[in-house]
Amino acid sequence: MSPSKFLSESRQTLGLAVPIIIGNVGQTLITMTDTMMVGRLGADSLGAAGFTGGLFFVFLIFGVGVLAPTSALFAQSHSRDEHEEGGHLLRHSLFAAALISFLLMGLLWGLKPLMAVMGQTPEIVALSQGFAPYLIASLLPSLLYQAYKQFTDGIGRVKIGMYVMLLCVLLNVLGNWIFIYGHWGFPAMGLNGSGLATLVCRWLMALLMMAYIHRHPEFKKYFAQKWTAYLHRGTLKMLFSLGIPNGLTYIFEVGAFTTSSILMGWLGAASLAAHQVSLNIASISFLVTVGIGAAGSIRVGAKMGLRQREEAHFAGRVALGLGAGYMLASAVFVFYARGWLAQVYTHDLQVLAYATQFLAVAAAFQFFDGIQAVAVGILRGLQDTKWPSILAFIAYWIVGLPMGYYLAFRQNMEGAGIWWGLFIGLFFTAIFLTVRFEKLIRRGGH
Repeated sequence: MSPSKFLSESRQTLGLAVPIIIGNVGQTLITMTDTMMVGRLGADSLGAAGFTGGLFFVFLIFGVGVLAPTSALFAQSHSRDEHEEGGHLLRHSLFAAALISFLLMGLLWGLKPLMAVMGQTPEIVALSQGFAPYLIASLLPSLLYQAYKQFTDGIGRVKIGMYVMLLCVLLNVLGNWIFIYGHWGFPAMGLNGSGLATLVCRWLMALLMMAYIHRHPEFKKYFAQKWTAYLHRGTLKMLFSLGIPNGLTYIFEVGAFTTSSILMGWLGAASLAAHQVSLNIASISFLVTVGIGAAGSIRVGAKMGLRQREEAHFAGRVALGLGAGYMLASAVFVFYARGWLAQVYTHDLQVLAYATQFLAVAAAFQFFDGIQAVAVGILRGLQDTKWPSILAFIAYWIVGLPMGYYLAFRQNMEGAGIWWGLFIGLFFTAIFLTVRFEKLIRRGGH
């Protein structure tokens, strides 16, 4: 591997990754500002927002995961200058996004009456009942935005989605200010105002992407085929056969961390608070490697579209190297700064003691967390989503969580045991997925 070739590939990967990462950070900023502004309404409103938002997020992340593999498909068609094929894929991915949205919205609406028996206080349940419909209705524009974003990311126009997301950060703050507290002649809606701001913001995101892509001359070449043409069953089957396993991979990982929070809650409020602080700190670094993985998916997909298997192999390895290198640096920083980082969130001495302990383990698993996040991405570039889903289930649910439970409650390691269980799950996931990539690329891809 020549240094010049490595630097060239690194620049191209990072050129795609940085705008995606900024967009991911923008999504996190929306959540943070929502929490801060709703927090002024009191503990019940904040609890209802967290409870309802957590339930909604599980469904949203599945939908996003289903659509994520399309970026590599768009990269393949773009590398071959098959613009009509790109338009064909976009039309079908938008239909898939709408179909998934309506199915998930129906499931969420069916769960709405069950909120009363999910162990929450009557005050939180009452607030959630009014807040939930806004979030449920926002699923459709959220996934339409994602379908368009996968298209623009796949053809290398990653800044479009980034700019729309950053604009939404500002619009969301403004919407919260108007609807939560009642400004510019609008009534003060409280928590429901935050839900309305979210719904309006997500529709604006979807409509901005739609308007830009369908009206800008740059994209006319993708729309030579009439959009009223019949949908192709084979194309939809391919999208869902790639997307559903990938969505399940997302669910298995999110579900594992959610379950770890439940287990931590059995150990007391201080352990749970420290767990949330530590997860929040670790997730900031994770956003970067998710962006690198998405960029790696595009680079590998583009090379495979040109049947350049060796180049695709190289692009995947560079992405893995970038993710591992970043996470190694992040791990060192988190380990040595863990006391200071925890104090940013809390001054409770017991919570600080637990958080400092958990962050030491988090520093250990960050390296493997970065590798597995990138590996999932580059495997999508090879149109491989089924085995990553199976491997993620085994690593998290057969190995990691049971081991965490055993260490925490049978070996009396308490919270640290749960975190070492997460470490073991991430370690196995990183190893399994990296080996899978190497074997698959040597066989010529999917």
